[in-house]
Amino acid sequence: MFKNTLFLKIILIFTLPALGILYFSSILVYEKVELVKEVDDTYKNLTYLKSVESVVSNLQKERDLAIKYYLLKVETPAFDEQQLKTNETFEAFKKVLVSLDLYTNFNQYKLDINKLELFRNKIENLSISLDEIFFTYNEFDQILLNSLKLMKPVKLAIDFNTDLSNISHFLNFKEASSIENTLVKIYLVEKSLDNKLYDIFLKNYSIQDINKNYFFNNSSLDLIQKFSGKSNEDYTTKIFLLRKDIKDRVLNKSNLKFEEWETISNSNIEYLSEIYNNLISSMEESAVKYEEEILVDRNKSLIFLFVCFSTLISLLFVLRNIIFNEQKSFYKVQKHKEIYELLNQANKFLLKTFNKERLYENICELLSENENLEFCFIYDVNDKKIIAKDGVLKDKIITQIDKYDDKTQDNIVSKTIKWETNIIINNFKEKNISVFYNDAEKLHINSMATFPIKKFNEIVGTLILYSNELNFFDQEVEILFDKLVNDVTHCLEKIKYEEIRLKQEDELRLSSYAFESSEPMIITNNVGEIVKVNQAFCTTMGYAREEILGKNPRIFKSGHQDSKFGDELWNSLKVQGFWSGEVYNRKANDEIIPLRSTITAIKDKEGKITHFLGQYIDIGEQKDKEKVLEYQATHDNLTGLPNRLLLLDRIEHAITKVVRHKIVGGLIFIDLDNFKEVNDTLGHDIGDALLIMVAKKIREVIRDEDTIARIGGDEFIVLIDNIGSNKDIAKTNINTLAEKIRNVLNGITHIEGHINVSTPSIGITLFSDSSVSVKDIIKQADTAMYVAKKQGKNAIEFFD
Repeated sequence: MFKNTLFLKIILIFTLPALGILYFSSILVYEKVELVKEVDDTYKNLTYLKSVESVVSNLQKERDLAIKYYLLKVETPAFDEQQLKTNETFEAFKKVLVSLDLYTNFNQYKLDINKLELFRNKIENLSISLDEIFFTYNEFDQILLNSLKLMKPVKLAIDFNTDLSNISHFLNFKEASSIENTLVKIYLVEKSLDNKLYDIFLKNYSIQDINKNYFFNNSSLDLIQKFSGKSNEDYTTKIFLLRKDIKDRVLNKSNLKFEEWETISNSNIEYLSEIYNNLISSMEESAVKYEEEILVDRNKSLIFLFVCFSTLISLLFVLRNIIFNEQKSFYKVQKHKEIYELLNQANKFLLKTFNKERLYENICELLSENENLEFCFIYDVNDKKIIAKDGVLKDKIITQIDKYDDKTQDNIVSKTIKWETNIIINNFKEKNISVFYNDAEKLHINSMATFPIKKFNEIVGTLILYSNELNFFDQEVEILFDKLVNDVTHCLEKIKYEEIRLKQEDELRLSSYAFESSEPMIITNNVGEIVKVNQAFCTTMGYAREEILGKNPRIFKSGHQDSKFGDELWNSLKVQGFWSGEVYNRKANDEIIPLRSTITAIKDKEGKITHFLGQYIDIGEQKDKEKVLEYQATHDNLTGLPNRLLLLDRIEHAITKVVRHKIVGGLIFIDLDNFKEVNDTLGHDIGDALLIMVAKKIREVIRDEDTIARIGGDEFIVLIDNIGSNKDIAKTNINTLAEKIRNVLNGITHIEGHINVSTPSIGITLFSDSSVSVKDIIKQADTAMYVAKKQGKNAIEFFD
């Protein structure tokens, strides 16, 4: 059944896509089943999140009441009630840990509830400090908030994971706000904060900003508008004034009372709780929606899988019936059809072939592909050579090669040459006329035929065919092979004519070029071997003619240009037929020489490339002048540093880099204090020596990839295109670098024996986007430098 290639193709065409669809639908079902499991993780995360928030919220309230009790020394039932609520929520939290299999993992956070009970007793007896009350509650809250890391992200629920991260930051912000509210109460009663609480107040303000900014950046516009609503204006105003008073360590200028602040702060905490509840509700809605979508997708995938499987089974049964019904009629037409196809394929390459040996090899290879032909070979009369597929049969034929030219020998090849006609034997066993006669059955040979090959009416070879079928060479088959042999004859005659023509054309074409001129030139053949070179080229490159002929132009390669350059050159030659540009070649003495080169492809009448002509002009002197002018235009003559022109270009590139990679760049503006005094008192030569020394010292402390430029008499700029991943890190790093620069310049105590009175004033600015122009960045750093001078010189200032 599978010998019928047509029907095999039908099976492949119809079943492979069906199998592919079945496979991918199976993968899809598996993925949807796995996604259903992720829904459980979504609800587990929500449960754990709500449980943690409940405990943290109650601890916040308990901390606030404990501080109030300590400050006012007034017992309130609310404090005792809150302790019971906290215990209840913690017990519920432990049950959640057990139900979610997180109890063991949570133990790493070392939350000891017994410690809380002992701690409460100390508060009631007032046998504890205010700081200890504050820090202990903070520790419990932070442990619980840190445990939110136990929540596992849901792989494909991107929106849910974003909301999960967002609410974690919001809870940290809410805790920071609660801490700040409590610290303000301490401040209102105690009139000040001790050093520990003061430090906590400053750090807590930064924590609020970080988590609040994250929350804003990842929340919906609707939620941000609610968060920034007018209901919170009173709290915002009061906390702004109180923060300033506490930071400056002054008394309460606003005369805000404890009870008034308690009402305002409690309202703010309730407001934050409302925001939290909105976030949780949004996440629960997302989880339900996600679950519904997954279940619908899973059911659709199962239905699709069933349909694919049913379709595939039905398709296989239909194809089986078609193949078996058509198989009988198929073999009736197969024999002649294959021979027609074989001849058609032969005609395709006969038109393109211009080599006799390749022609014979292609014919034998093509005929060997026919399953009805067991073996075939061509005997070349002129070269006395056998062309056939390698193997045992070819080896046996070669042993008889001496008998083929002897017309007295009784073998089928010699008779074909002698009679100049076809010989057909449709029953191989009837007559012993072949070397394979005794092994015919073993070799599956049942019939054979020979055809004489002529060129200009002279026998130049024979084609011998062996078939595994009886009576294979009927009249129609013989006519078809006669046509093939006639086509081979025409091809051989065409090859001979082409050889004569190409030889004549080559001689005429090569001689037509005015080759021996004063312009260096070489000619290569189509594979790149130098076949001709004039004296001007030999003189320019320093080689003798004999050292160049037969070599590839790669011997002049200098390594100045990469492989991409070579690929572009060859592509241009193949597509356009010429290439022009600059090359850097290596002379015989290893000297590199720049040349203006023009390479032209020389083609025959059919458009086939036969040679390449290379013409060259020495442009070394021109290149040297260009390099000097370019360097003078972009560098400072005294120090050799980049000047303002080159600096502006590099700042442009730095802005592009920081925007693309989301990093921070920086600019350091250095002005030498008292430089005019050095020039006036010691002379300009000493001033120049100082500038050269300053350039050298700055180079020693900056990185190789950083840029230092001199933009004025005593003004230097250092450009760093990557000083940190954010502005805080960048500010720290660039300040460290500026300190190094100042220290190394202050280390210049003497200049050629004279005392150095010059010090550096340094201005710094940072940039992370393209909103500020290049000139404005320099102006910012210049402004910061003048502020440093006003501070008394030898100082470092940032542009604010």
